[in-house]
Amino acid sequence: MLQQIYVENFVLIDNVNLTFRDHLSAFTGETGAGKSLLIDAIGILKGDRISSSLVRQNKEKALIEGVFTLSEQHPAYGILREAGYDIEEGMLIITREFTKDGKSTSRINHRLTTVSFIKEVIRLLIDIHSQHDTQYLLNSRYHLGLLDAYCAHDDLLTQTKKAYEKYKECCDTLQDALLNTYNVDDLEFLSFQLNEIEQAAIHDGELEELESEQRRMQAFEKISSHLHNAIEYLDGAHGSNPSLYEACRELESLDEDERLVKAHEALLDAYYLIDEKLGELRDYLSFMEYDEQRYNDIQERIFLIRKIERKYGNIRYLDQKKEELQKKIDRILHRQEFIEQQEHLKKEAYAIFFTYAKQLQANRKKQAKRLESDIIKQLEDLYLPNARFEISFQETEGNMTGIDKVEFMISMNPGEHMKPLSTTASGGELSRLMLGLKAVFTNLAKIETIIFDEIDTGVSGSVALAIGKKMKQLANSTQVLCVTHLAQVAACADTHYLVKKKQLEQETQTQIVKLSEEERIRELAMISSDSQSEHALRAAQELFAKGQS
Repeated sequence: MLQQIYVENFVLIDNVNLTFRDHLSAFTGETGAGKSLLIDAIGILKGDRISSSLVRQNKEKALIEGVFTLSEQHPAYGILREAGYDIEEGMLIITREFTKDGKSTSRINHRLTTVSFIKEVIRLLIDIHSQHDTQYLLNSRYHLGLLDAYCAHDDLLTQTKKAYEKYKECCDTLQDALLNTYNVDDLEFLSFQLNEIEQAAIHDGELEELESEQRRMQAFEKISSHLHNAIEYLDGAHGSNPSLYEACRELESLDEDERLVKAHEALLDAYYLIDEKLGELRDYLSFMEYDEQRYNDIQERIFLIRKIERKYGNIRYLDQKKEELQKKIDRILHRQEFIEQQEHLKKEAYAIFFTYAKQLQANRKKQAKRLESDIIKQLEDLYLPNARFEISFQETEGNMTGIDKVEFMISMNPGEHMKPLSTTASGGELSRLMLGLKAVFTNLAKIETIIFDEIDTGVSGSVALAIGKKMKQLANSTQVLCVTHLAQVAACADTHYLVKKKQLEQETQTQIVKLSEEERIRELAMISSDSQSEHALRAAQELFAKGQS
């Protein structure tokens, strides 16, 4: 959710700092006051192109900063953590700063980042809808994904994807076998490589073991010398262990004081422990020897392993390399048999994929009917009683998402043929249509903030109030900001901001002010009738009550 936005030196805005609530916030104001400037600023936060002309006149740079709250379950949270960003207490800060000479910087939580990464993150958080919306709902390539989100059949999608990947692997292997031809020289070379790996007989962890033994042998003199000295210090003529033994004998008979008994027991334990470790050191020393032949064998073996690694890659994956070489050899020796086998495997893999894809298709078509009904209900609420919405299915050869090509179709008038969503409706009709769709799809896309920029142009009366009510309904689960010129829409808002232009001696400023309830009534009266007469205020009060009900 967008919690706060700070805008400085942006076009006509000198300095604005707004804290948003959840639910529905409306922005109203006279034409030319700069109502859409805040939306433009949020667009720049999303990664829109920056122009030096956006810097306020007589200022050197502009700053736009947004503060978002983000839960660990949100898809954007995982992207940010994977990129190394710390999201302390679920807070995300996006900053974009740009100067008059065209330089700009972008930051996430005060750390420099790229505009492309900001776009990747923010598109999951904010959806800006204007009258000329060209975003995901109008683009048919997103329709299948939206339907799948509505169906909530993730497990079936995963199974279909895995089955297709297996089928594609079989296709690629078969194609490779059909296209590639091998001669005798190829067979000899592949056989030589396989024999070289097999004869090396490298076992897992062998290199580490050899290098460890090599290091010990290289340090033979050092280890031997220090071991002799340590044993002498512990058990020599003047060593500590014989002295410790004699001390224990002296304390053995002193049983008159419990403290002396405990001291004797502790020292005796220490003597036995030291004596045990002395035995281990002597055993180690007795078995120590420097075998020059063994040392040379180790060096030669390490050299061989390193050579194999340089030729065939990491020795951990030698078994995979052997399997790959063996397959290539089998293809040469039994090419026709291999091709027939791969054709059989390909058919089997496609049969499995097609089974999952048909299950997916059946579920999509079943849920599509329910989705069509849900959307028609939304459109009826928005006074589009003649609208018909259908989901068109075309069967394809198949890909990771199955065998369906899906497109949303719409008819706005009685008797009108169904047409693709992107080619029908315009103006106020399209705006209401998109609002109805977003009432269904916004939560599925996990978008937490949706912004409507004057989508109510061309409507009035009961239709305008229906748009406001629908936005308020959507705002029950998603933060909604709307720029509107209609009192009916503004009356439904939980928070109302007035955007006004202030003329100073040398400059013009756009200011954004949060209105109290009394101020809202007056503003609604001005929007509705350009008057604050007693009659206009009573009508505004009634409209406000209706919008808040």
